Amino acid sequence: MIILEHVTRKFGSFTAVDDLSMTVSKGEVLGFLGPNGAGKTTTMRMISGFLMPSSGKITVCGYDVAENPVQVKQHIGYMPEVASSYNDMTVLSFLNFIAQARGLAGSAKEKAVARVVDNISLNNVLYQPIETLSKGYKRRVGLAQALVHDPDILILDEPTEGLDPNQKRDIRTLIRRLREDKAIIISTHVLEEVEAMCSRAVIIDKGKIVLDDTPRALLSLSETHQTLFVLIPGYQKERAQTLFTEMQQIILTDIKQETPEAFLFTMQTKERESATADVVEALHRQDIKILDMFVEKGRLEEVFYAFTSPDRELKGPMQ
Repeated sequence: MIILEHVTRKFGSFTAVDDLSMTVSKGEVLGFLGPNGAGKTTTMRMISGFLMPSSGKITVCGYDVAENPVQVKQHIGYMPEVASSYNDMTVLSFLNFIAQARGLAGSAKEKAVARVVDNISLNNVLYQPIETLSKGYKRRVGLAQALVHDPDILILDEPTEGLDPNQKRDIRTLIRRLREDKAIIISTHVLEEVEAMCSRAVIIDKGKIVLDDTPRALLSLSETHQTLFVLIPGYQKERAQTLFTEMQQIILTDIKQETPEAFLFTMQTKERESATADVVEALHRQDIKILDMFVEKGRLEEVFYAFTSPDRELKGPMQ
């Protein structure tokens, strides 16, 4: 549904997006990540037709953005990080205005507005002026205006910013439901949202893609991926330490007294594959009690920093 082919965007001598190529298909929720100034917003604005590429080609739902900008905009719902609105309008009047601007009229307009009001739970503030709303509700109004015409493509910049945990959960559920017949791009600095909502993640830096894979695959690049924590009774500490030291597939990295009666052992696998089953079996053979156990899946923050920090070491491609 979205195809970028060797897209570059320059502002004078500054290159914001540098020879970027990628596709986003129907049913995908793409987490679009990168540090400030990486080129995320510029890329999204080009996809939406608000900016034109300096070179390269962008196709949206079969339309060339440069040649058919109006048709492209008809297929896209866009929520910028700072969503524009008329603060003196009520939520209902604003959504009716946007629906009309999108070409909806009569019963079709009424049904479209009612649908987004219900989906995004705006009934309680429907007749309030937008300027009186909380930041969270303003974000929800911004999402509603992006959805009112039921677009094929959604581009959302920080869609859950300012929302409380319950509201975030509602938006995540809505996005998972919408993905069935749409292509969705989400730009966010809240990396937990990528794990919760996205089927794919792209990290860009200095206008170039540095990583492109599923969130699970990116987590496997984290230094803490498959780190195993095991809580052992204090009276069995020495036996457990000897056992873990002798096991070939793990490296014992830390022992910490967690409570007066228990010690927490931290270990990493040598092959970066789970050694949980082997550890559990070895402890059972030695009749050592497991009070608790936890496997670290990895942290996107570590991966993000490793591939975008100014002092990062060059890394090879994912295997």
